[in-house]
Amino acid sequence: LVADADCCHEETSWFTWLCTGVLAALLANALIFHRHDHHHHHEHQHQNQTAMNQNEMLFHINGMNCQGSTSTGSNENALKVATGEIELGMCTGDAALNCYNGKGKFEEGGAHNNLRYIGCVYASTMNWIALKSSGYTYLHDLAGKGATVGTGPAASSTETVALLTLEAAGVTDYKSTACTLGDAASGVADGVYVAGGAYAGAPVSAQLTVSTTKDCVWLALDDSEIDWLIEKNPAYTKANIQPNTYTGQTEAVQTIGVKCGVICADDMDEELAYQLAKCLYENAAEMVKGNAFFGDLQDVSFLVDYTVPLHPGAERFYKEVGLLN
Repeated sequence: LVADADCCHEETSWFTWLCTGVLAALLANALIFHRHDHHHHHEHQHQNQTAMNQNEMLFHINGMNCQGSTSTGSNENALKVATGEIELGMCTGDAALNCYNGKGKFEEGGAHNNLRYIGCVYASTMNWIALKSSGYTYLHDLAGKGATVGTGPAASSTETVALLTLEAAGVTDYKSTACTLGDAASGVADGVYVAGGAYAGAPVSAQLTVSTTKDCVWLALDDSEIDWLIEKNPAYTKANIQPNTYTGQTEAVQTIGVKCGVICADDMDEELAYQLAKCLYENAAEMVKGNAFFGDLQDVSFLVDYTVPLHPGAERFYKEVGLLN
């Protein structure tokens, strides 16, 4: 399983643990009974990984070596799952849909209709941070200003959505720089960037840190801009960064959001997919307890309804527990 570290490049170790450690904890039981010797697997890890490598962690399941690693984000994960390079990955719904249909960054390679999902585990929102002294409220306030903005890691979901939201807002004269989410936030604090983007679960830790030392605002999208974005990719939904998500942020900020899920290919063994879905369902409460990112799983119906087809094995499980008819 490869984690979508696009969400927290400023804390690669921590987010690797979050996605591969916590999810691996849920998937371990299934992987123990169904072994693929040539692929990567994971073990239950509730403890913090204090001695793990910045880019990968090794787990051990009943003698198996199991490796979890980070990637540049959902676009890479979707393509690697679809082409069989990895078996499982974390992926935002918009990237999965584009990969499935061969659109956006996947146009050149064509459609990958073999992409399937096991379950949705958290939601990402577009977080645009700026200093309060800028006087900006909406992203479209940057239009005509020639602003320099941090748009996230190159080829990541953050970069894709950052550029798309700028287009939706009619901001065409900007100068963009690919950077980590941490650098985007600190760059705003230091005056390097007028605004910095992060497409992740809120609060984005780097932005939260900046908001404790600087007076900040989060730039909103208006209804027409959100409608335009949803027309571009039906995976997007209108979302809000709730009040008090960040220090000093007392009002809701309208933006776009998308579900993020565990994806696989259609040739995954049906019983394995069934057991993976079962692990997610049965451990949803533990995931919520482990990190606020998974708060949507307080309602387990969040697991279903994604942008690509559900794997038949997972579908069978969700029907058994009444999440699907």
